[in-house]
Amino acid sequence: MKSEHVNEITLGPQQEKSKRARNAIIDATIDSLVEVGYAETSLVRVAKAAGFSKGAIQHHFPSKEDLIAQTVDKLISRTISPPPASRRARTVEEALLRAWKTFVDTPAYRALLEILNAARTDKKLKKRIGKDLIAWRDRMDLQSLENYEAVSGDDEDVVMLLNMNRSFMRGLLMQEQYGFSEETATRYLRKWVEMISPLLRLKEK
Repeated sequence: MKSEHVNEITLGPQQEKSKRARNAIIDATIDSLVEVGYAETSLVRVAKAAGFSKGAIQHHFPSKEDLIAQTVDKLISRTISPPPASRRARTVEEALLRAWKTFVDTPAYRALLEILNAARTDKKLKKRIGKDLIAWRDRMDLQSLENYEAVSGDDEDVVMLLNMNRSFMRGLLMQEQYGFSEETATRYLRKWVEMISPLLRLKEK
């Protein structure tokens, strides 16, 4: 009994150290995806940025696909975390604008877009993360139904409208490379929200 207790104490700090290392590696991966894109995000580059050797990286993530898969888990989990009650939006307009600011117009979402774009043609990556992305889509649809109702009364309209909203926001983020300024993006976003918000209502919590 005593030896089991000692082992538990011994393993605790090691597990915590491993968790910190994995988080640091994933954070460095996100930074690299934003800075140089998916193709240039290598284990060597991430190791250098995170302050680890390549061997140390591979202890946690044996391949680039392993690393990206875990990075995807972190990136998509942030989009389905419910806000605290004190930060819940009071109107549809506020909720949609907050989603843009909090989740989409961020380095983390830009990193996720890099991975999504790469998965279109990278068969190994698509196979590795495909099921996670489908599960994410389904969870986002469920979250839409938990938070919104359609003025039409049709739940399918809720799912459709919120998917349209996410698609629009992703596309708007991509417009950066075509010279869209922040001011222009904000103007387009506000017009979009003005068009879509009358079709939705927030559910009472």
